[in-house]
Amino acid sequence: MEATTQLLELPNFTTEIIRQGQGPTLLLIQGGGTGKSAWSALMERLAPTVTCVAYDNRGVGKASDVGESLSIEDLARDAAEVIEGLGEGPVHVAGVSLGGFIAMRLAAMRPDLVRTLTLHATAARLDRRTIEQGDFRRQLIELGVPDTAGLIRSYLRAWAAGSRGLLAELPGDVVSHRQEFSKRNYLGHLDAIRNHNMSASALATIKAPTLITAGAEDILCSLENARFLHRHIPNSRLIVLESAGHVYYFEEPVLTAAIQGGWIAQHS
Repeated sequence: MEATTQLLELPNFTTEIIRQGQGPTLLLIQGGGTGKSAWSALMERLAPTVTCVAYDNRGVGKASDVGESLSIEDLARDAAEVIEGLGEGPVHVAGVSLGGFIAMRLAAMRPDLVRTLTLHATAARLDRRTIEQGDFRRQLIELGVPDTAGLIRSYLRAWAAGSRGLLAELPGDVVSHRQEFSKRNYLGHLDAIRNHNMSASALATIKAPTLITAGAEDILCSLENARFLHRHIPNSRLIVLESAGHVYYFEEPVLTAAIQGGWIAQHS
């Protein structure tokens, strides 16, 4: 089943979506500095039973720039506009990493738009190691070293995988998501990530059926982060993937599709 792309000009920002599949609609929200095509392997496997829609966050691909400042709340409002622009809400929503920050905030802000919520490799609050990893990437950018995007991609490969070691490659629109690397847009994503903090009381307001998945070897959003989400989001479910790192949705698309597709089937 072929994927199609469409430019969406929404009231407050512009983005490009990719759509593939048939069945109930699943909105997929990507992580920091990463474009929609990083979902491709998962979308292909879900397509027989799920209509997958992925889009670019501000600062990525053909989406609007980040502007003067960027917060998770801004990005959650963008996600709400995408759903409203599709005219298909409420929809199933899944986010990974930064996309998970956006998805959980969306579910709290606009419960009318979220049929179910899936949070992959994400957290409600950042621990010290996660903050320092973001600060390191910021320092690379501010130093103005040659091929900043290439260095960041190499750095991501070093910690993104699980016990099997380095990833063979990252999707093409991870970091180098435009013809030229935009330092301002990437820094905007880093700022939004650093300022993310969703309290236990805020998580408790999420009403959508929620699935949380986590890699046991994820060193960016640790298993303890996932357990915190599970404790505070009412009636949530937690699945732990052994030997998995931060990007298991890309490393293990067959397994992730089975989990994601099963959750949607259960609630459709």
